[in-house]
Amino acid sequence: MAIGLTIRTLDGTVHDLAIDDHGHFADPADVTLDAVWDTGAWYAVSGLADCHAHLSGDEVGERVGPDELPAFVAASAWAQLQGGVFLVADKGTHDELTLRILDAPPTERPDLQMAGRIITSPGGYYGDFGEEVDPADLAHAVRAAAGRNGSTWVKIVGDWPKKGVGPTPNFDEEALRAAVEVAHAAGVRTAIHTCAPRTASLAVAAGVDSIEHGLFLTVEDIEALGRRGGAWVPTIDAMEAIRDMLGESSSGGRLFAEGLGNVRELLAGAPGVGVTVLAGTDLHLAHGHVAEEALKLHEYGLDAAAVVHAMTTAAYDYLGHHHAFRPGEDADVVFFDRDPRDDLTVLQRPRLAVRHGRIVAGSPA
Repeated sequence: MAIGLTIRTLDGTVHDLAIDDHGHFADPADVTLDAVWDTGAWYAVSGLADCHAHLSGDEVGERVGPDELPAFVAASAWAQLQGGVFLVADKGTHDELTLRILDAPPTERPDLQMAGRIITSPGGYYGDFGEEVDPADLAHAVRAAAGRNGSTWVKIVGDWPKKGVGPTPNFDEEALRAAVEVAHAAGVRTAIHTCAPRTASLAVAAGVDSIEHGLFLTVEDIEALGRRGGAWVPTIDAMEAIRDMLGESSSGGRLFAEGLGNVRELLAGAPGVGVTVLAGTDLHLAHGHVAEEALKLHEYGLDAAAVVHAMTTAAYDYLGHHHAFRPGEDADVVFFDRDPRDDLTVLQRPRLAVRHGRIVAGSPA
C-alpha cells in the first residue's frame, strides 16, 4: 500500500514523497498511491534523539534480572519510538544481554549506538553494576569491551563519592588517555560519567569523546572539547533530581547545586565554540520522554532553535546517522502540528511518527 504525503522541514523545504510497500520513501510518480495523508501544514524532522539512555533500566541503581531483561529492553526501545525518538545512544548497561536489541527489526527499535557493560574502579559505582578494574587495567578492559557484541561506545564511570572523602576521580588522566587511545584504535568512542570537581577536566584533557553530566566543566574545558568536536550531554533533569533527592542541606546536595549553577553559566556558549550539546534521559526521564529535557536545556540557556537542533540534527550529525527526505531513504519522519522552535512543549506530543513506513505514534487523520 503506497501512501502519498508532503513533508515540510524546519528550514522550509517541502518534499512531495510517497511511502512504498518496503518502508522507503519513493517518488509519487513511480508508485500507485492508495491514499494521501494531509501533512503539508505540519513540521517534520527525521526523528528526535536520546543521547544518554539506558534501555536496560528506568531507575537509578536498578538491575533487571537476565530472565526479564530482553523483554524489558524491547519495551524500552518501543517506548522510545512512540515518543518519536528514532535515534538512541545507550551509554552503558549492567548486563550485555541488553545489546541483543541490536538484532531486533528497525520497526521495533530506534537506530542504536550502544555501550556494553559500564567500566568503573573498585567501589567506584553502584555495587555489582559495572565491571570494576584498577586504573592500571583500565586500557585492557576498554580493549576487551570495544566492539564486543556490536557495541560502538565504551562507558567509563569517572568519579564517585567515597565515604569520608567525598566525590573522587576513579581514574587519573594517564589511565583515561590510554583508554581513549585503545578505544579509538578499535573504532569506538568513549563516554564518561562525571559529576565531581576535577574529573571533567581530566577527561577532556585525556580526549574522551562525550562528557556525560559534566557538572564541573570549565570554560577552558569547553573550548578544548569544542576544538576537537566533542560532545556534552548534561542530563539536567536527572541532575536536578539527584540534587533534590540528596537535599539542599546535605554536602552532596550543595555540590550538585553548585555544579548545576556552573552548567547554567556554560551551556549557552558551548555550541558557539564547537561543542555538540545533546539531550538525554539517563535513568530519570521515562524512555521516549527525552523532549522533557529540551525544556531544561532551554531553561539553562540554550535558545529554542539551538534546543531543537540539539534534539535532532546535531545528534544525527554527531552520531553519523545521516537521513534525508528523498526516494530510497528509510521512511522515517516525525510530524508536529506547530513549529517546535515557537513552542518546545510540542516536542513532547508528536502529531504523527512513522518508522520505516510504519505508524508508531499518532494518526494522519
